[in-house]
Parts: sequence; C-alpha cells; structure tokens
Amino acid sequence: MKLFDRLKEWMGIRRLLRELPADRKPVVHNLALARKVAIVYIVEDEAAHNHVRNYVKRIKEELGISNVMALGFCDQKVLPNYMHAKLNFDAICLKDLNWYRIPQGNTVENFMAEEYEVIIDLTLEDRLPIQYIMAKSRSRFKVGRWSDSNKKILDMMIDLAGSRSLPQMIQQVHHYLLMVNSKTEPSLN
Repeated sequence: MKLFDRLKEWMGIRRLLRELPADRKPVVHNLALARKVAIVYIVEDEAAHNHVRNYVKRIKEELGISNVMALGFCDQKVLPNYMHAKLNFDAICLKDLNWYRIPQGNTVENFMAEEYEVIIDLTLEDRLPIQYIMAKSRSRFKVGRWSDSNKKILDMMIDLAGSRSLPQMIQQVHHYLLMVNSKTEPSLN
C-alpha cells in the first residue's frame, strides 16, 4: 500500500473510532437459534468466495436458517464475474469506497441498517471497509477474529492460534457459535 493510501486509511480509522457507539448493548445469540444471520468477508479469489457460499449453504441446510445474507469486499476496481449479485449475496469493491476508504452506497447502507441477530466477520486480517461495516451494523451480536483493533467493534472474538486459512476460520466460528448460549449441555467428545 502506498504512503498516501496509508494516510487515507489512517484518517478513515480515526473517523471510525470517533463514530463508534458508546452505549451499545450486545445480545449473545446461539447460531442454531438465530433467524437472521449476516456474513462479511474479503474476496481474495474465487475459492474464498466459494468457501463462504458453501458455508451459507451449510447454515441453511443444517440449521434451517433461511435468512442468511453475505456481503463480500473485493479489493479491486471492478467486481470479478463470479461476484456479481446473487440471491443472499452482495458485493462491494474499491469504487464503493470514499476517499477515506469507508464503504458507501445503497448496498452497504441497506446491509448495515438491517438488524441481524448474528453478524460474522470472516476476514483473516484487518481491513477498514469490513471493520467499518461491522462497527456500524445494527446487528445484536458481532463475531469475528481476535485482534487488538477489533476489541472495540466485536462482541465475541475467536483466537485462531496462528491459523491463516478461511476454512479453519469458518470451522472455528461455527463451532463456537453453536456452543455459546446453548440450551443443552455441550459434549466433551
């Protein structure tokens, strides 16, 4: 990233920190009991997009949650062909960011305005557009990867213990979201 881009992002992060709601009260939700779930993720390539699509399909089939929405961020000027809007999937790219690298437009505004019971951040590294969406989302329970910069944004952070793979991230998030606030006692097996 160029020096000028880093300066713009630094200014965007400062703006985000100023806009964080101070009085937000999270509501811990088990994934199996949720009715509306959202996922945000980075689209590095088609394989990453397919991992998220398969996870959305898994949530729908295994847990019976029909209202699952995913929003992908592609760090390119135009969206690749495999990313164009499909049912339950939206995408944004660099043209959807303002000067501070903060996402804007109808897609983002509608996504952030919706009140999901659980929103899942499936990013493996900090990206301002995703952090902004997570911070400004009206979702009741925000879950994602542990990092110092996510402490003020997320309600539950999962330490991946050095893992740098999206499938492992998905597996860990799914596992812990089924354990939290569960009505049954967890098994030790």
